[in-house]
Amino acid sequence: MIGTRHEEYNNFINGLPFVLNTDITRTRFNLSQENNWHENLEIQLCNEGSGNVLIDGQEYGFDKNDIVVVNSNAIHYTGTDEFLNYSCLIISTDFCRQIGIDTRYLTFESKIKSCFLNELLTTLMQIYRDSELPCRVARLNKTVIEILIELSENHTVGIAPDCNEKYEPVKQAISYIRKNYNRKLTLDEISKSVFFDKYALCREFKKMTGRTIVEYLNKYRCLKAVEIISSGTGVAAAASLCGFGNLSFFTKTFKRYIGKLPSEYK
Repeated sequence: MIGTRHEEYNNFINGLPFVLNTDITRTRFNLSQENNWHENLEIQLCNEGSGNVLIDGQEYGFDKNDIVVVNSNAIHYTGTDEFLNYSCLIISTDFCRQIGIDTRYLTFESKIKSCFLNELLTTLMQIYRDSELPCRVARLNKTVIEILIELSENHTVGIAPDCNEKYEPVKQAISYIRKNYNRKLTLDEISKSVFFDKYALCREFKKMTGRTIVEYLNKYRCLKAVEIISSGTGVAAAASLCGFGNLSFFTKTFKRYIGKLPSEYK
C-alpha cells in the first residue's frame, strides 16, 4: 500500500525562490512508494514518454509537452506503466506571496496544454543549466514571475479552494508548529490548538506526513537553525532560538535530520 508524506521545502538556496529538477525518470520498476503534499506550488512538464499524475484522487494523463499543476497542499503522485521523463518546478510560497500572487489561496488548472507556458518553462530550464550566464539569478527570478503571472491571468479556476477535510487538522498542526517552533511545545498543546483528540491527531499526522509530530517539529527546528546559523548566529544561540534547551541534544538531532554538524554552517 502506498503511503503519504508531507514535504517541507524550507531552504531555497543560491538566491533562488524555487527548486528545479529537469530530469526525473520513472519506469514501472522505478516508482515512488509514497504520495506527497506540500504548501508550495508545483509544476510538472513531461519531456518524454507518458504516465499519469494523481491529484487529490483525480487522475490526469501525462504525455509529452503536457503541463500539470499541483496546487498548494494537494496530495499527488506521478507514475507510469512504461517510461516517463519529466521536469519538476517547486516555487516558494513566500516568494509567491511577496509578489502578490498568493498560491495558497488560488486554484490553477490541474492539466494545461499551452505553448506559451511550455516556452517559459523551457526557457527557465535553459537558464538554470547555464551557470555562467550573466545576471543568471535575475533572469531565473524574472522567468518564474512570468510563469506565475501566466498561471494567474489565464489558468486560474478558483479562489480559496475547499480543504481536504481528511488532513485539515494535520495542516493546522503544521501551521501551529511553524509559528511556535522556537519555544517548548507539547502534544497536548498542539492537539488543543486544532481542537482534535491528541491520539487521533498523532495517528493522522503520521499517516498523512510519514513522520510523527515530534519528528516533524525537530526537523523543522533544525531547518530553521540552518538559516539562523548561516546568517552568522552562534550554534548555541541558534539552538536556543529554535526551541532546543539542550545543546548536546540539538547537535545530535541536527546531525540526524540535516546530515551535517551545526558548526559546518557557520
